Amino acid sequence: MLVKSTNLEKLIAILKDGKWHSSDELAAKVSFRFGDTVFKARNKGYFVEKQQVAHNKFEYRLLAP
Repeated sequence: MLVKSTNLEKLIAILKDGKWHSSDELAAKVSFRFGDTVFKARNKGYFVEKQQVAHNKFEYRLLAP
């Protein structure tokens, strides 16, 4: 039986390496609406950092608690 990952699980799996990941990568690998998933992760206590790297281009990473 195939177990489907939630968008939150996908996001955490990508960000847990502590490296910066582009919004384009997260949109492709998590969901086009990954911003909602980042919001949910923050509400669950995850520290997701965001930085702007160019006009309208952002990167995200997970900070260790």
